[in-house]
Amino acid sequence: MKRLISTLTCSLLLLQATAQIPVKKTTTTAAPAITFTAIPDSATGSSASMAAYLAAHSESKLAALRSLYSWMSSHIQYDMVNTFKPDYYKDTTDAIRKTLQTRTAVCQGYSALFMDVCRKAGIPAWQISGYTLTNGKVDNASHAWVAVLLDNEWQLIDPTWGSGGVINNKYIAKINWKYFLVSPAVSIKTHVPFDPLYQFLEQPLRHDEIRDGKWAAGAGRPRFAYRDTLAAFTSMSLQDRATNAVARIDRYGVTNQMVSAEMTYLINVMTVEKHNAEVTAQNGVIDRLNACSSRYNRVVNSFNDYVVFRNNQFSPSKPDKEIREWVDGMMSKTTEIEQQLQGLTITDPGNRRVLAELEESVTQMKRRLAEEQAFVTKYIKTGKLFRKSLFYKLAF
Repeated sequence: MKRLISTLTCSLLLLQATAQIPVKKTTTTAAPAITFTAIPDSATGSSASMAAYLAAHSESKLAALRSLYSWMSSHIQYDMVNTFKPDYYKDTTDAIRKTLQTRTAVCQGYSALFMDVCRKAGIPAWQISGYTLTNGKVDNASHAWVAVLLDNEWQLIDPTWGSGGVINNKYIAKINWKYFLVSPAVSIKTHVPFDPLYQFLEQPLRHDEIRDGKWAAGAGRPRFAYRDTLAAFTSMSLQDRATNAVARIDRYGVTNQMVSAEMTYLINVMTVEKHNAEVTAQNGVIDRLNACSSRYNRVVNSFNDYVVFRNNQFSPSKPDKEIREWVDGMMSKTTEIEQQLQGLTITDPGNRRVLAELEESVTQMKRRLAEEQAFVTKYIKTGKLFRKSLFYKLAF
C-alpha cells in the first residue's frame, strides 16, 4: 500500500574534521570485521528483485540486513539538490522508484527503499518519521529512518546516516555501522519519532522530557503495551491510523515546529481520507441505486410482455401455474427493489431526485401488479368455458 509522505526536510549527519596529532603507537586488538554478501547490480532493478536475491543468498535475516545496509551506503548518494524540497516524493512508491532510478535520495528515499526491501524479504519493518538530536540538542530538520523486527525485538536502522554525512558543507559517502540495529533505549537519544509508539519503549518519553534530557522521566509510569498497540495499528485503515497517531502525539506534547507540522500533516490525512471514504460510500450507494434501476427496468420489460400476453387473451396458451408464477415473480422482484431502495441514503440532490422518481415508479408498478394478481386469481378460479369473458383491452 502506498503511504503518503509528510513534508520532511531531512536531517544530515554532521561529521567533524579534526587535525591529526602524532601519537605513540600501541598494540590494539582490531574489532571483528562485519561480513556481508554483496548484492550484484543485476538484482537491483527493483525492491522486489533485491529482496528475492537477499532471501535466496543470505544465511539469515541479520545477514540480509547487513548486505542491504552496506549496498545502500555504497550505491546511493545523498541528494543535496533536493534535500530541502519537501514535496520531492509524492509517496513511498515514488520515493522507491526515484531512489533506484537516480541512485540518489534524501532520507525518505533511503528509508522507504530499505523498508520495502525488508518487507518483501520477509522482515517486518516500519518507516519512521521524526526529528534528531545532536549533542542533546534538537536539530532543525525532520528525518526518517527504519525499524525492523529481528529475533522478536524491534531495532532501529538509519540507512541515511549510515551512508555518510556532511563535512565543511560537502557530503562525504562513508559507511557507518553505528546506526545499524540500534536498541530503542539508545536510539531515542538521537532519533525521536513523532509518534511515541515508534519509540518501542514500555515507558515512552514525552517530547518535552526528551528536549530537556530527562531520560529517566518515564520510569514510574504504567507500562505501555506498544507491541499490542502496534499489532492493532497495523490492521487499521489509513484514516484510523492518522486519528490514532494524532491523539497519541498530542498526549505526549507538541514541543517544536516539526512535531506541529507532523500533526498538521496527519490531520490533513484524516480530512482527506474521511472525504475519500464518504465519496467511496456514496459511490457504493449510487452503484446500488443503479443496480435497482436495472432490475426495475427488467421488471418493466417483463410486465410489458405480460400486457401483450393479456391483451391477446392469454394467447398463446400457458399453464395456469406458469401465469401465476409470472405475475407473482414480478411482484416479488418489485418488492425486493422497494426494500433495497428504502435502505439507501443519498446526499447528492440530483441523485436524490433519481431515487425519489424510482421509488414512485416502483410504487405504481406494485399497484398495477396487485391488480394483475387479483385478475389472475379470478382467471384461474373461473371455468375455462367462461374465461374469455374476463378479458378487456388494457391501455397504459
